[in-house]
Amino acid sequence: MDIVLIIVGLLAGMLSSSIGFGGGMLLLPVVTAFYGIEVAVPVCTIAQLLSNASRSIFGWKDIEWKKTLWFLLPSIPLTALGAYGFSVAPKNIMTCVVGVALILFAVRKLRGKLRFPQGPLTMFVGGSVTGFINGMLGISGPLSSAVFLSLDLTPVSYIASEATAATVMHVVKIIVYGKLNLVNTSVLTTGLSIAVAMIIGNYLAMRFIKNVDRKKYQKVVACCMIVLSLFLIISSARTL
Repeated sequence: MDIVLIIVGLLAGMLSSSIGFGGGMLLLPVVTAFYGIEVAVPVCTIAQLLSNASRSIFGWKDIEWKKTLWFLLPSIPLTALGAYGFSVAPKNIMTCVVGVALILFAVRKLRGKLRFPQGPLTMFVGGSVTGFINGMLGISGPLSSAVFLSLDLTPVSYIASEATAATVMHVVKIIVYGKLNLVNTSVLTTGLSIAVAMIIGNYLAMRFIKNVDRKKYQKVVACCMIVLSLFLIISSARTL
């Protein structure tokens, strides 16, 4: 079991550091199969927290700090607000709506017709939407990646900046889980073990993307976003 989780953690780290998202989608089902969803969520949150923190450190010099801070300003409180609606929101329907929106975003990005103002307002609005959906549905990676992808950053800058924002949001979640007594020694140990594997995957992937062409890289990320969004829509539609 430990070997399986370490291998999946390594692959999840490589995936997240390659395109900025998707690691959680790979990790959560596997951990859930071993431990159940109540344990899997805090375990994956701990692993992703440290994984995102490592990506931030690996790309520290390339982080767009001002834009990241504008993103975080609304996303932190709105994550808590979104969590309030977690129990009453029609999660499957909302997930389908988010998936469709991400596909439209990715298609416009691929066609070169996506243009957002490169100012604080774009990051503030993007952080607001991401924070609220993150709290309500637990979907943050693809959304925050879409926001940072619109900035036309270099691959390393995009990965590191998005990871910095994700790290802070995961810290907020860990604090909440701690207050709810969802984090114990076993959860912490398992999360740390997976995190080590993810960090190794992060390091390998971020070395690879340093010399990748920016435009081609953004097209690959947009295509991956379409595939992931279709997966979200199909998975949610099955349970409607």
